[in-house]
Amino acid sequence: MTPLTTSASPSTVTVSLSAIRANTRMMREVCGTPIMAVVKADGFGLGAIRVARAAVSGGATELGVATIDEALTLRAASLEEPILAWMLHDGARVGEALDAKIRLSLTRRAQVAEVARLAAGLGVVAEIELEVETGMHRSGCSEADWDATLDEARRAEASGWVRVIGVWTHLSGCSPAHFTEPLETLGRAADLARRKGLRPRVHAAASLAATIDPRTRLDLVRLGASLVGIEPVRADPVGLHPAIRWESHITQLHDVREGALVGYGRHRIDSPRRLALIPVGYADGVPRRASPTLGVLTRTGHKLPFIGTISMDHAVVDIGDLEVSPGEAVVLIGDPLRGEPGLADWADALDTIEQEILTGLGDRVARVESTSAWPA
Repeated sequence: MTPLTTSASPSTVTVSLSAIRANTRMMREVCGTPIMAVVKADGFGLGAIRVARAAVSGGATELGVATIDEALTLRAASLEEPILAWMLHDGARVGEALDAKIRLSLTRRAQVAEVARLAAGLGVVAEIELEVETGMHRSGCSEADWDATLDEARRAEASGWVRVIGVWTHLSGCSPAHFTEPLETLGRAADLARRKGLRPRVHAAASLAATIDPRTRLDLVRLGASLVGIEPVRADPVGLHPAIRWESHITQLHDVREGALVGYGRHRIDSPRRLALIPVGYADGVPRRASPTLGVLTRTGHKLPFIGTISMDHAVVDIGDLEVSPGEAVVLIGDPLRGEPGLADWADALDTIEQEILTGLGDRVARVESTSAWPA
C-alpha cells in the first residue's frame, strides 16, 4: 500500500473485502434466507461496486439500491445479479433501467401503467416489485390504493410485458413488538395480490429486524449495514468484522503558550502545550462537534484528543509530552479489539448512528481495498 505520507489524499479509508465477505456469510447463517446486499449511497460510502462484489462472493444473491443511477453503475461494472431500485424520482432513467434488466419498485397504479407502456415500447419484460406502506409513513402504496394498484399490476402481467416479482415493505422500530402490526399489514397485501392471480415473494427485514426477529425474514432479507461491519444490536453482537480503517497523518507541530487561541472558535489554551495538525475536517467526515470528545490514535497507541473547533479541512490535536514527527500516521477509526476508536465510538460520541458516520466520509478520503482483515 502507498504510505500515507506520500498519498495524493490527506487521509485514506482501507476497506477490508474479506471482512465484508465474512460478514455476509455470517448473516446468511444467522438469517437462513437469501440475502439482498444493499449497497445504496455508494456502498455506505465504501464504494458500491467493491462492496457488491465482496458481498456476492460471500453469498448474497441479489443487490439493492435506492436510485436507478446507482443500479446502472452496478450494471456497467458487469454485476449480473438481480438489482432492485426503489426510489423512482421524477426524471429517473426508467427506460435505461428496463433495458439493463433493473428491477423497479413501484408504489402507485400510474407507475405500473407507465412502466408497462415503456416496456412494451422497448420490447423488454419489466420486472417489478410493489412496496406497501405498513405504518412507517414514508414510501409505499397505502391500503386504500391496494386494489387499484394490484389490478393494474395484474393487467400489466397479463400483457406479457411485466412480471410482478414481489410485495415488500420497510420496517421501523427496534424490537419484535414494533414489527407485529406491519407484518400483519404486509401479509394482507400479499394475500390480496395472490387472490388477484399474482405470485409475489414477500420481504420486509433489514439488518436489525432480520437479526432479532425470525418472523421478519420471510422470503428474503435486505442487508446493508451489517455487511460492512455494523452490529445490528450492540448489546448482543453477532460477531461481525469491522470493514474499515481510516488513517491520516500529522502535517505540522506547534508549541503554544498559555492563553493561545486555536481554530475559528478561538478556543483558549489554559497552559503551555504542543499541538499537531491533522489534514482532515468536516468536509472529510469529521463533524465540527467531534471536539473534544473524539481524537486520533498514534501507531504507538497514544490517544490525541481534538482541541478547538474542527475546520473544513483541518483538525488540531493535543499531543501533550508525546514525541511525534510530521508525517507520522494516526488512526481515526479502526478496530476496537486493537484499542482503536471504532465506528460505534464515533456514533456514541456524536449521538448518531454508525451509518451516518460512514456515509459522511468525503470524496477527498481515498478508498483503498484490502483483501486481508486489516492492512499490516
